[in-house]
This record gives sequence, C-alpha cells and structure tokens, in this order.
Amino acid sequence: MNQKYSAFLNSKQRKLLGIVVCLIVTSVVLFDNGNTVYSITHGKISGTGYGNNGERFGSFVACSEPDVVHYFKGSNIHFETSLSDDSAIRDNSDISLGFWVIEFISDNSQSPIRIGGQIIESNLNDETYTLLGEKTFDDVCNNVGNAITLTGGCGENTKIWLSNSNNEEVGSVTPPNGDKIDYLFGSEVNCF
Repeated sequence: MNQKYSAFLNSKQRKLLGIVVCLIVTSVVLFDNGNTVYSITHGKISGTGYGNNGERFGSFVACSEPDVVHYFKGSNIHFETSLSDDSAIRDNSDISLGFWVIEFISDNSQSPIRIGGQIIESNLNDETYTLLGEKTFDDVCNNVGNAITLTGGCGENTKIWLSNSNNEEVGSVTPPNGDKIDYLFGSEVNCF
C-alpha cells in the first residue's frame, strides 16, 4: 500500500511539474520572443494640427495629373487610431481601426473641402508613428481608393507627412515667398 501511495504522489508531482514547465515555456514564447515584449493593453495615436490655419501658413494639394495644384488659405488635420491588444511595445505594429481627415480653408467656398479616409495599420516606434490606410473621400482631386501613409513625431509642434500611392502631394505654403514644403504643421500628436 505504501508503494501505491508513493507512486500516486509521484504521479501528482509529475503532473504538477509538467504544468509548471508548460506555463514557463508558454510565457517565454509569448512574452519574450526575440527580445520583443508584448503588450496586453490597448494603445491610441491621435493628432490634431492647426498650424496651417491660414493665419500664417497656407496649404496646397498637388494632384496626380501634371500641373494640377490647388492652393488653400490653410488647413487642419485630425487623425485617430486604436492599436490592437497583441501589438508589440518595441515595434508597436499591428492592425488598427481609425480615421484621418484634412479640411482645407478656402476663401471662395461655402462648404468644407476635405480629403480623408480610414487607418488600417499602425506602427509606433519610440516617439514616431507611421499610419497606413486608404483615402475614401476626396473633394480636391476626386481620386479615392489610394493607399496612404501618415508619418511624424509624437508631441507638440510636430510635422505631419502624408504620402499616397498615386503620388499626390499635400503640404504647406510658407511665407514670405510662398515656398512649398511637403508636410503639414501639427499642433499636438498624442501616442499612448
């Protein structure tokens, strides 16, 4: 009887040891994969830029057609996206849900002139972000369905770059000579 009890106890100990080893291996694989530590919390990237509000800097959109450039008194940009649970902290890249919109200020238009769309992937690395998405509406060049990329730095007084697969350009017009630069001025971009 003592042998049966001893064998039973050893069996229980072996099972417990097996479970502990499985938990350790699983946590090492899931939470320390190549020095990448995974997050279990949601992240958010949002930005609002009023630097091109027409008081100092204007804005421009160069359409994909040759020599088609639209100038505006100014613009403001807003974007927001949420990162999914399984994105990595070091290289925070994954599927996300969000939107982006740029509203242009024009002297001769009663209604807002906008371009914008959806954000489907986000990458947050240190204090910079890259947002990938699609242009789903366009009141300027009337060209939708293009893949877009928004990039810039987190914080205040940042620059926001927009590029798209159709080679359209969106940027700022600077005083005093009206030089074109290929980014918009950001007021505040929060990455958390």
